[in-house]
Amino acid sequence: MDRSEVIPLSPRSTVSPSRRSLLLGAAAVAPLVALGAGGASAAGLGEFHDAAGLRMVDGSPWIHDDIHSVDFRVDTGGQVKTFHPSVRVTVPPSYLENPERRYPVLLLLHGGPGMFLDWSKTWGNATEESEKHEVIIVMPDGGNGSFYSNANQPLPGREANWETFLMEQVLPFVHENFRTLPDRMAIAGLSMGGWGALALGQRYWGHFRSISSYSGPADCGITPAGLAVRAVIWGGPAADGFVDGFKYFGTSNLPGATWGHEPYPKVAKGYNPLENIDRYKGKRLFLRTGDGWWLDGFDEFPDLVQRIREKAESFSADLQESVVAATQTSFSTELDRAGIDHSFEVVNGATHTPDLWRASLTEDLPGIMEALNA
Repeated sequence: MDRSEVIPLSPRSTVSPSRRSLLLGAAAVAPLVALGAGGASAAGLGEFHDAAGLRMVDGSPWIHDDIHSVDFRVDTGGQVKTFHPSVRVTVPPSYLENPERRYPVLLLLHGGPGMFLDWSKTWGNATEESEKHEVIIVMPDGGNGSFYSNANQPLPGREANWETFLMEQVLPFVHENFRTLPDRMAIAGLSMGGWGALALGQRYWGHFRSISSYSGPADCGITPAGLAVRAVIWGGPAADGFVDGFKYFGTSNLPGATWGHEPYPKVAKGYNPLENIDRYKGKRLFLRTGDGWWLDGFDEFPDLVQRIREKAESFSADLQESVVAATQTSFSTELDRAGIDHSFEVVNGATHTPDLWRASLTEDLPGIMEALNA
């Protein structure tokens, strides 16, 4: 199953926008109502229309009544040419009960490689949390390795302007099609998305009241941990070519397309959280990471063999989280020096896995809502 295929689900409705067959199993039991652009919503969500340079394609939007969500697949008008990205918008239950009320917005970003369904279907808890909080949650595709930056050096015809897609297309599209409060927005994400939240949160200072990073690196400068992050960003553009059985290998970019090949190019400094400390003043900041320590748990000597097996399986996650922890710790130290209030914790025994990210979102949302309703 690739991004362009759709699957009939029932005689009355119709198609799922998911681009991976692994994510389609659960959708078969959910009634979807397929509507063309501008069609009236069976879920009381109003009408949807193309906006901000986004054109709905492949029969979207798809309305999921049972989880008060709408999925869109869009043509970006040339901003992203690697594939047609998708966006899921989830509204709180009260949205359907009060047609006059407007709501704040949480832009929730996936990690890499990842997709728009990760936070609500693959392993995340956004759907459950949306039942508890009065906020519209926007979960877009962000590319498999974009780090939510535009590709500054793409191959000809392979534009991948993910930052422009999010900030100049997705958010205006949502404001046009849903009852939002554009001056009350928050941004959060995990791993690559945590970096994206920190980077875009300061680059678009006036957009977001709250900025949250779960396992997201906070430095790409000339330090051991920062250079490790930079290496991942350098290789990221090629990641789009390794999904759906290499179907998009011919449309993805090569390593270095994001910011070029220098160890720490000038453009990177505009994104680097550690280089832009002052731009977090006046924002609510929430940072969570695990310690990523490979020897955690080896005090359980009766189960030593089993623990060795488990830790061997989690070695890559532990390594990633240890780098993240180092950069977030440095970031937190600089925030303290600048007198910028923030919530930072290294969670003992936690590593680069969904358990940490789900727990972080649950812990974070009350504070997000307080900031959005202030």
